[in-house]
Amino acid sequence: MKVCPRCFTRFPDGERFCLHDSAILVEEEDIARLGTSIGNYRLDKILGRGGMGTVYSGEHIYIKKPVAVKVLHPQFARYQEAIHRFLREARAATSINHANIVDVTDFGILAEGPVYFVMEYLDGKSLEDVIEKEGAVELHRALNIANQIALALEAAHTVGVIHRDLKPDNIMLLKRPGRRDLVRMAPDQSWITEREESYDFVKVLDFGIAKVLVQDELLAETVQGAVFGTPEYMSPEAARGEDVDHRADVYSLGVILFDMLCGRPPFEAPQSSEVLAMHIHSNPPSPREFAPHREITEMAEAVILRAMQKDPGRRYQDMTDFRRDLANAYGSISYRRHGGPGPGMTPRGEEARAKKRLTEELDEWITGDATSMSLEQARMLSVVETAEKSFGPRTMSPQEAERLANALDRALDDDE
Repeated sequence: MKVCPRCFTRFPDGERFCLHDSAILVEEEDIARLGTSIGNYRLDKILGRGGMGTVYSGEHIYIKKPVAVKVLHPQFARYQEAIHRFLREARAATSINHANIVDVTDFGILAEGPVYFVMEYLDGKSLEDVIEKEGAVELHRALNIANQIALALEAAHTVGVIHRDLKPDNIMLLKRPGRRDLVRMAPDQSWITEREESYDFVKVLDFGIAKVLVQDELLAETVQGAVFGTPEYMSPEAARGEDVDHRADVYSLGVILFDMLCGRPPFEAPQSSEVLAMHIHSNPPSPREFAPHREITEMAEAVILRAMQKDPGRRYQDMTDFRRDLANAYGSISYRRHGGPGPGMTPRGEEARAKKRLTEELDEWITGDATSMSLEQARMLSVVETAEKSFGPRTMSPQEAERLANALDRALDDDE
């Protein structure tokens, strides 16, 4: 029998969702653990259920710290390989030690009991939930999220960890208080400054099928011909069951960016085998043609299509290159949004403030350190200054304003 974790209504095994509140159904054994303790942790609420385990929210019994506890399904606990894979997930996440990757703090194997590990509790929404409930993500926001995912993967690849199952459901978005003033144009074409209410802070989850490129008998796993991952976000080489490297994550991130901007992944079909065949044989559609009503710049589209090249050798070769082009796409729309002159006159003070905000925003976005200016950010600012000098006066006509924005785009394209 299946049980709804919210209303506790029971359903036949074939059902997946509760008919009353649309919650994902879980096993009766998962419900039975609520209110009980595992090690030093009390389990209070079911957060989700995957192929390997169930995730609960809870707290440390003694210090009352909120935590998330992932418990291996009982049917797997008697298999040593399943326990090794579960341990590999915990070790992989811990070895990376990056702010954008969920922190694993404890692991336990109880005698005649469950196998579990403990993570930081994340109060947020999955990217999957955001896309499903809110639809396609605004370009500015999507590029920011993609950059943080790339930062996390850059750190993972540096220590030899390949995720292999990137998808929106494994990306958590936490809300952080706003830190910046955003300059925008009001309906009356005047420039106004607003305080940013909040921003997305990304956490990458679920390294359950991660490939760890180290000589460790416990961690090593390469099964030729086995298919690992989620079909809609899987690279062509993974879909063929081939051995993969870090460029498989590059492809998956390209698919996620497509999904965010278009509201749907590029390849969908009733059968998983059909989706895998599309990843192997079909060219990805143009995002701008796939979702013509969405704001998707040519630069953003170029980033997606390069990341989704069938041949790994034609993709971005690492996350550093990927982030460089994300920065170019982001910097261009940031300039248009915060500093790009609109129709009519732009007041000198607001233009200067907009340019200052672009400087600070790009620096934080690219480096995560607002106290120093990165080389990439300095290059972007130089492009802006060069374009301004080329078009002269502070007071601009609508035609000159458009020329300035286009010049910036061309300069960024030529610099690749």
